[in-house]
This record gives sequence, structure tokens and C-alpha cells, in this order.
Amino acid sequence: MYTFKPVAVALVLTLGAYTPISHAEESYLSRVGDKFLGGVANMFTGLAEVPKNLIDVTNKTNPVVGATGGLINGTLQTVGRTASGVFDIITSPIPTESMVEPKYVWTEFDRPTSYGGTFK
Repeated sequence: MYTFKPVAVALVLTLGAYTPISHAEESYLSRVGDKFLGGVANMFTGLAEVPKNLIDVTNKTNPVVGATGGLINGTLQTVGRTASGVFDIITSPIPTESMVEPKYVWTEFDRPTSYGGTFK
């Protein structure tokens, strides 16, 4: 059984209380955490691209094309979003923007998913 040393607990609480807060720019840890959590979300919710694309393609064309084309496009977008999530998790110590737009599958549900914003 572990026992906490009061000095160690006091040191951790003191350091936590005196961390600088910057309102002008996000901190490194905030950006790393945001990228990591976005990667986890995209890795596990990538499958939602299938119904998203079924609805999107059906609304733009007809139900037959929406069922087949939306399923194919949604499957490809699922692979892309999941791979982007894995990539974001691996590269989360480098706080860059995610490759996938929109950032999460449930934001801007009617907007098509794209992967090119990072490389412009």
C-alpha cells in the first residue's frame, strides 16, 4: 500500500497553483491535449462517416445513388478519418492542426469531409 508524503503533495499543489495562465495564446499542453483528444475522437467515431455520406449523397442525388455511392464514399471517409485520428494521436506531441476538416464528424454534418487544409 502506498502512502503519500505530505511534502510531495504540498509541492505538487504549490506548483499547480502557480502555473502561468496565458490568455493571448494557448499553452503547449493545451494544444497537445486538444490534438490528442481530437485524434481519439476521430479514431473511434470515424464509422459515423458512413451514415453522414449516405444522407449527403442521397440529398444531392437520389436514394439509389445515395445508397451505393454514399456507402462507398462513407467507407473511404471512415478509413481516412480513422487513419487521421491515429496519425493525430501519434503526432500529438507536435501541436499542429489536424489534417481532417471538419475537425469532428458531428460538427458541420452537412459539409463534406476533406483532408487538404494542412498541405496548403
